[in-house]
Amino acid sequence: MTESFFTITRAVSCELREKRSLFIGQLLPVKSVAEAEAALEDIRKTYHDATHNCFAYRIDPDHYRFSDDGEPSGTAGRPILAMLEKYRLLQVLLVVTRYFGGIKLGTGGLKRAYSACAEQTILQAERVPFSRFQSFRLQYPYSLSRQVEQVLRRHGAQLVSADYGEEITALVQVPEEAAGRFVEALKQLPPAQMRFAYQDSTWKSA
Repeated sequence: MTESFFTITRAVSCELREKRSLFIGQLLPVKSVAEAEAALEDIRKTYHDATHNCFAYRIDPDHYRFSDDGEPSGTAGRPILAMLEKYRLLQVLLVVTRYFGGIKLGTGGLKRAYSACAEQTILQAERVPFSRFQSFRLQYPYSLSRQVEQVLRRHGAQLVSADYGEEITALVQVPEEAAGRFVEALKQLPPAQMRFAYQDSTWKSA
């Protein structure tokens, strides 16, 4: 069974106070590691006077990063990442900025505070379904148009682009969980006329 994930479309923020320390959570949509790092640098510049700017980001299940930014190891970055994992968020950056209030929270207190701020920030956001799609390039004669359209519709495929020359050349994206059935359906069409090739895969809002 395919795992379900989510992303966000706009940035949100939240504040939390714990024993005089101020925690500011910011959740932003980011498309890549480079975009996440650039957004993180902007936040560091904005909150340059903060005690810590701890963060985590997830681009996809295999590409993520987190940092305690000077807090005791495991008390900030990992709890923030755990919240992104709990809510199954991808292509997001979550920064929790802390202004120290003079009272130490201890490692347990820090974990709870960073977790709470991260979770409250996430709950401010509207989460939208986010799935992996596989892209295919199709080439076929006009006589197969109706049959191809039926295959696309039956498997939830999305037409990205099409070129109408001597024959139709189309780029389509198919939800990953339907890609195998989609390929089998294409193979049922006349092989001398229906030509297709896998291109790549990408994450996008469903």
